[in-house]
Amino acid sequence: MRRISKWFIPVIALSLLFTSCSKDKDEVTPGPSLADIEIGSGNNMTGYTGSDIHVEAQVTAPGTIANVQVTIQPASGTGWKFDSVYTAGFAGLKNAEFHKHIIIPAEAATGHYQLRLTVTDQRGQKKTHEAEIEIKTDPTLPTATGFEVGLNSDGSDLHLEAEIAATNKIAKVEVEIHGNWEKSVTYTDAAMVGQTAYHLHKHINISEAPAGHYHVHLNITDQKGKQKEFETHFDKP
Repeated sequence: MRRISKWFIPVIALSLLFTSCSKDKDEVTPGPSLADIEIGSGNNMTGYTGSDIHVEAQVTAPGTIANVQVTIQPASGTGWKFDSVYTAGFAGLKNAEFHKHIIIPAEAATGHYQLRLTVTDQRGQKKTHEAEIEIKTDPTLPTATGFEVGLNSDGSDLHLEAEIAATNKIAKVEVEIHGNWEKSVTYTDAAMVGQTAYHLHKHINISEAPAGHYHVHLNITDQKGKQKEFETHFDKP
């Protein structure tokens, strides 16, 4: 009996050790991931001086998000650099939509740049997406000034207004609203199409939208297919 006990105890100890190790392996939290990445209008990987470039992605982190970082630097040589870490609206979540518009200074050097989008989870695990973008200068791109939105008293109607212009004449205007609810509208008003300048004034029914924070994107396309996007936001109580 003593001989059995002498060998039995070490065997049990080893069994518990392997079980513990196996359990630890099973409990390893997967790292974060990035999906549905879009950089630039229509994912064209292009930004323009004096304008902005939008960066969008679906962020997932089973270990919960700590932060999302975007860096931009010249592919070679010297030039404009950008580095920003975002936590508000992301930290502590397991899933989030990342959508930011990064202003490119008017004096930024044109050329090719390296953009890195990185999500880090609470365990320090990272996932990085790298892309090469091009920064150009084009003074003929459509413009929008005085772009503003506002809600009526019961929150069912969104008023949108802007002075828009296009050297190559306006072809269409698209408005996209996104947040906890999404809606998109395309305008090709006869009074607007073919004009180089136009006062845009629209009312959009958002009665179905739940309370929350929303982004509004105004995309102007000219008759040569050039487009430029502008963004603002609002809160629905």
